[in-house]
Amino acid sequence: MTEISILHQYRIKAGRLNAWLTALLAFFLLLSTSAVSVLAILILLLWLFEGRITEKLSEIVHNPVALSVLCLLAVLVLGLIWSPDVPAGLDVIKAQWKLAMLPIFLTAVDTRHRRRYVYFFLAGLCVAMLATYLAWFDILHYADVTSTHLTKKNSHIVYNPLLAFGIYLVVHEAVWGQREVVEKVGLYTLAAVMTFNMFITEGRIGQLVFFVLLILLVFQIFQKRKLWAFASVCLIVPTLFVASYTCSPVFEQRVDTACHEIQQFRQNPDTSVGLRLLFWQNTFAIIKRHPVLGIGTGGFAIAYYWHNWELSPWHIATDNPHNQYLLVTATIGIPGLTALLLIFISMFREAWVRKDEWQRIRFAFPLFFLIIMLTESYLKVFETSFLFSLFSAVLYRNQCKENDSRLHLLKKGVER
Repeated sequence: MTEISILHQYRIKAGRLNAWLTALLAFFLLLSTSAVSVLAILILLLWLFEGRITEKLSEIVHNPVALSVLCLLAVLVLGLIWSPDVPAGLDVIKAQWKLAMLPIFLTAVDTRHRRRYVYFFLAGLCVAMLATYLAWFDILHYADVTSTHLTKKNSHIVYNPLLAFGIYLVVHEAVWGQREVVEKVGLYTLAAVMTFNMFITEGRIGQLVFFVLLILLVFQIFQKRKLWAFASVCLIVPTLFVASYTCSPVFEQRVDTACHEIQQFRQNPDTSVGLRLLFWQNTFAIIKRHPVLGIGTGGFAIAYYWHNWELSPWHIATDNPHNQYLLVTATIGIPGLTALLLIFISMFREAWVRKDEWQRIRFAFPLFFLIIMLTESYLKVFETSFLFSLFSAVLYRNQCKENDSRLHLLKKGVER
């Protein structure tokens, strides 16, 4: 056996290993940022070692989702031209490496085993959920976690949205997966346990997107009976909301606090919700002064500081308005917002075109992000940006091109 053929075999094994490492990354999303970073670097190195770079680049540029993400990154780079702070702009671009991994993931995942990625993600989510239950029962103690505050620091900002998406995936598998009755019962039980967990933890945006995905799920179940779907939504959603509000002191407190903080915003914006409203208000002021091209990549913190000094000097400044749409528009203007929205338009289009068992999830995934990005710049947040990159690859990779690449690689091995 020649050295060339041995190297070729190692490259094939590198591709197969990457398909498992991407699944392992899905498992660690909520468990360890260090593990996710190390896995991402290993995946990149194996991706380069595997070769077929020309084929991979061809697949990337012919994938609408990957291409739209690259367009957004390109606009961010162009935004350096009119940036008032180029070093800060370079830092912003460096921080986009998690989004930039999408094309790598796209040509590394194995779409023949999409469920593998879903199951690994759900397994990691269940481990994180188990930790919250152990804290709830006052068994587990670490950091600032207590029996009344089940997630450490501000991790509920990430935990609850991912939990909501996980609940959707579990119910989807229970309804449409080829499962035995016992397995379906197990999946519905898991969904119930996850739903209960949703309302004893604190992430409001996760709870909001949970209801949105629940409505979508009902309409998908009753796809051909829209009247039944509407009636079911009118019954299920208010009932579940009232039951959660009545039975969960945490949910009741979070809802009441949000309502009170919105009502008192003008008198006292120095609250969790009030500061977000203030950030949005001041960011709108930046957009009004730079409506076309924005302030430039890396210029948001400076612009916000001076606008805050002018409009609300008694409150803290920020480099994040806690809204992905406002952040992008203020930074790189209409071109940036257009590029951002094109990502999700391309996702919905792909979902409409590809009529297979994953079509429903392809609709749910972009809707999920469109909702949560209203209250946080989730494409900046470590866990959710990796979730976006990885699951975009899993859901929107073209399986025909993947199979063609695999066959081509095997043929080359035979020829050698």
